[in-house]
Amino acid sequence: MSEQNAGWPFIRRAVSVTMCPIENIVSWSVREAIFYNGDMSRHLIGFIPGRSGRVTSAIQTFCPENRTITTQSGRVYTLKGMPGSSDDGQYVWKYWSAGNLVIHDTDVTDEYTKQIKSLVM
Repeated sequence: MSEQNAGWPFIRRAVSVTMCPIENIVSWSVREAIFYNGDMSRHLIGFIPGRSGRVTSAIQTFCPENRTITTQSGRVYTLKGMPGSSDDGQYVWKYWSAGNLVIHDTDVTDEYTKQIKSLVM
């Protein structure tokens, strides 16, 4: 799905991937979205320290060893700390999902944390 944000209250577009190709994200979770047209994708939601809440473009790859997620935009996110919920991230998700015609979403964070934990144990 395209990343639109025109007309969404108080939501800023992320800086260009070329300017900021790697980001740390905290209070993170992953949602699988089903769109009105039947498409499905997974998105990282959380908080970028020093900035704001974030909903990423679709997840392309996940590396549990490095705790990184690469998204469709090409940006690499490093998962910091334990998964959680960010009020700012949830606010962005609310408007992003409505604006992109998400008809159903499922929290799939556990699938990611299980892979990370299996490396530690």
